[in-house]
Amino acid sequence: MLAALVWIFTFIALVFLSVFSLSYYYSNVVPSWIGVDSTHLLAFLCGVLLLPVVRRAFGTLMRVGGRDGKAEGGSVYGLEHGRLHLRIPPSMWMNMGYWANEYNPDEEALDEDTGQPISKRQKTMTQACRDLLDQVLKTARFSRKLDASESFKGIRKSKCLIDLGFGCGEQTIYLTSAIPIRNTDTEWWATSGPRDCPRLDAYVGITLDEKQYRFAQERIRDPLIEWKRRMAYRDPNKDAWGKHVVPKLFCADAANPEAWSENLKWSIQSAVKNTEEHWVLALDTAYHFSPSRWPMIHYAFHTLNASFMGFDLCISPTISSHQKVLLRILTRLMGAPWANFITPDEYRQKLVEVGFDDSQITIRDISDDVFGPLARYLEGQDRRLRVIGYGLGPFNVARLMFKWWGESGAVRGIIVVAKKQPEKTE
Repeated sequence: MLAALVWIFTFIALVFLSVFSLSYYYSNVVPSWIGVDSTHLLAFLCGVLLLPVVRRAFGTLMRVGGRDGKAEGGSVYGLEHGRLHLRIPPSMWMNMGYWANEYNPDEEALDEDTGQPISKRQKTMTQACRDLLDQVLKTARFSRKLDASESFKGIRKSKCLIDLGFGCGEQTIYLTSAIPIRNTDTEWWATSGPRDCPRLDAYVGITLDEKQYRFAQERIRDPLIEWKRRMAYRDPNKDAWGKHVVPKLFCADAANPEAWSENLKWSIQSAVKNTEEHWVLALDTAYHFSPSRWPMIHYAFHTLNASFMGFDLCISPTISSHQKVLLRILTRLMGAPWANFITPDEYRQKLVEVGFDDSQITIRDISDDVFGPLARYLEGQDRRLRVIGYGLGPFNVARLMFKWWGESGAVRGIIVVAKKQPEKTE
């Protein structure tokens, strides 16, 4: 509405300037016998000719600026002003999320004793994204509790994490910081309970998306944020874990280690050299790796001497031929190579071929707590956004895809952990 008014007043001002300019220029052109001042005549003619244009422009700008007022019962403002209260920047977590215990109105839980409905909290996207990371860490037993126990016994191993696809920085902050960094972090930090991330001694993050890289760098490198982080480690009353860890972020293709810059290779080699336990994390990213995920996992095992953990996608062993055809089309649109879509058993076999011991491999199917609930959340979020004149836009396509995955079972969401056994010393 405000933008529309600015445009209208600007347009009217330009019209008046044009009228007076023309009047001045043609003041001697209009014959005196007409009996009408040239300025008045031109103003009248311009008004007659331009009034329909102004009315049409106003209607168009009103529709562009928000919804049509008539659709809201003739209201001038409607609900579009809700966007004025949106907090920018928002939380920028992005993965499929772990939605266990989210509120589902179609499957309301009942109390075992009374048989009455139990109201469950409805997760936000940020909470679900954080919980997916937590589930991966717990499955890998990459926990703060175990880390503290080993530290107390004097057997703790220093740890480094190579994060393949760190997004916009939330994941990095959660893994490396003792405190929330920005106000938006507290929204998902405060409800997460005791931190379960172990203390890291080195962290290197890689992403292929340049925009997300710059966004994350700005978040991590902000001087005020850096000061807050350092203060947290000096205050014994804070949730301090020990020495201050400075995340190192790079924009590169995580799937192609051979193409990494010398600076990135040196940073990873330094992190590996100065720590005893090495992990590679691919949270909802490895199925995008081209030509496949396996060169990177092979590099992690043989060059970095690292274990692997992540959330990944597989296809169901019972997928039908027509489902497979449709999925091949979707994966192409997703930018995910078809070579990455194999069954869970084939995934395990590939890890064994890389060199991991079968007894050290865990593959956990969490599809029921990912695809269907995510589709329901996106549907609800679309309704909420439309109230203030927005919508999911292109994410509506993703919503339909996740709904199909959840209903058909053609795609499986799995947590994968493959631990590298310590090399035997003679």
